[in-house]
Amino acid sequence: MKIYLVGGALRDKFLNIPIKDKDYVVVGSTPEEMIKKGFKPIGKDFPVFIHPDTKYEYALARTEKKIGIGYHGFKFYASPKVNLDEDLKRRDLTINAIAQDEDGNIYDPYNGQIDIEKRILRHVSDAFIEDPLRVLRVARFATLDEKFVIHKDTLSLLKHMVLNEELKSLAIERVVVEIKKGLEGKKPSQMFRCLCECGALNQILPGTNPNIKTNSDYVELGLIIEKNIVNIPPDNKFLLILLIPFFSKNFSSNKKNFSANDEKNLLEHLKLSNTQKKLYESLKLEKENIDNFFSLKPKQKLDCLNRLDFYRRPEITFAILNMLLILNTIKNKSLKSDLSSNHELKQQDNFIKNKSTLLKKMEHLLNTIIDISGQTKQSFDSTMDGDQIKIQIYNERLMILKKLESQ
Repeated sequence: MKIYLVGGALRDKFLNIPIKDKDYVVVGSTPEEMIKKGFKPIGKDFPVFIHPDTKYEYALARTEKKIGIGYHGFKFYASPKVNLDEDLKRRDLTINAIAQDEDGNIYDPYNGQIDIEKRILRHVSDAFIEDPLRVLRVARFATLDEKFVIHKDTLSLLKHMVLNEELKSLAIERVVVEIKKGLEGKKPSQMFRCLCECGALNQILPGTNPNIKTNSDYVELGLIIEKNIVNIPPDNKFLLILLIPFFSKNFSSNKKNFSANDEKNLLEHLKLSNTQKKLYESLKLEKENIDNFFSLKPKQKLDCLNRLDFYRRPEITFAILNMLLILNTIKNKSLKSDLSSNHELKQQDNFIKNKSTLLKKMEHLLNTIIDISGQTKQSFDSTMDGDQIKIQIYNERLMILKKLESQ
């Protein structure tokens, strides 16, 4: 029985980025032996175990064979006879097919370290084409570093999977998980550029233009997120992606019409919760007010925030409000993915830096009015009913807004 650290932990180590998790492969063992050593079995399709102390995952070495459609259509074979090279060969990319034994020795039969050094995303074997989820995984791994490029042969396989419409077999939950992970990467625009380049975007996010290439609203959004002025949770970044078709007719050269039916299909496809749908609708309806937030009168500002349910969900609303302000201010100053000159890039950086000042001003304003309980307690009358208290709080907030804006 031999144990090897594999996959993402080693990839991240060689990329000099923080290691978030560790996975191990066990060669020459059986489920019975693992359980006897105290490991807890959790795998349904193949033998995977949780370490009793570290809680890391340990999987028995295995091979796999495609027997059906989609990423579930595999038959797995786990046996003490499966060696390390065979296990590594089933992995998606060479950068993920590296192992390290308990003595620190590195095993790299597919030259993953060289590809990491050269920033190349290359498939391990032709079996790569058997799992459509790998289209999304490659796009996500492209976000790890701006220098990563997809090997031409790997890109051909991605396009082949898209043409065969294999991505349509993916559960939307898996799609969303991969996109959210990509949004947390160093270069989110790389994910969208990859998905555009291989033509996958329209299959995973229906309603988008199947002909858009790197110069797309989605790549622009990724570039904006990379210059992240505020910290936005993955769920909210993903919600912004849904808003892009709505905003695209105003801030991009892409004039594609996004019909009500397109919107309905997209929202149903993504299986948004009722809360997410409500927030989506609220933000969409408040677009004009968000565009011109600083020029609104105090009462208009307050009414806009009330409609966004800002006081009950300040973190969510404020984060998205910030990002939408950035998106709408940029409008036709499109962040083209082919910006090449340092002068253009410097101009864009200055533009966003100036916008940051406005966002800080808004943050101060909103944080000031969000909790006025200490200031209003004295003015509440014990005979007031709920509606009267609501009006009193509204008036107090309005007064604070007017006072702040007069300063």
